[in-house]
Amino acid sequence: MSEPVRLFIVTDNPERACLSVMNCFPCDCPPFVRILTEADAIREIPEGARCIGQWFAWSDRRPDEAQMAWEWRKGAGDIEGISEAFFQRIDEWNAKRREAEARILAEAVAELTEGRVTSFSEFANAHAAATAAASENVAVFPSQPRVSRWK
Repeated sequence: MSEPVRLFIVTDNPERACLSVMNCFPCDCPPFVRILTEADAIREIPEGARCIGQWFAWSDRRPDEAQMAWEWRKGAGDIEGISEAFFQRIDEWNAKRREAEARILAEAVAELTEGRVTSFSEFANAHAAATAAASENVAVFPSQPRVSRWK
């Protein structure tokens, strides 16, 4: 069973809107947030839903269908905005997420630093040796005397 949607972000640019509202990219957005860009989806927002519009290419002269659907939903008066308290909860969620990510990263780095450190040249040589194709008939270049062009 999926988590209920607690916030709809209506936008023309999901990446920028998610960064602006949630302070994260859409791939890191929590399941309680839904980002909508299509007019049909905007029209289907449930009554009483908490919504925020984040438009980056708003056009009063030539609104697209999604903009018109958003204006219609706001005009109907059956959706809610976002309170300061809700934004504070988003900030708390972000703080917890950053804390968890920092802990996971610190643990991963600690595990990596416990072993022997390999120089880049050793790593590159080991990788080259591991991926080299074995050959029984290696062509040997005939040795040629070095001739100097400068006399």
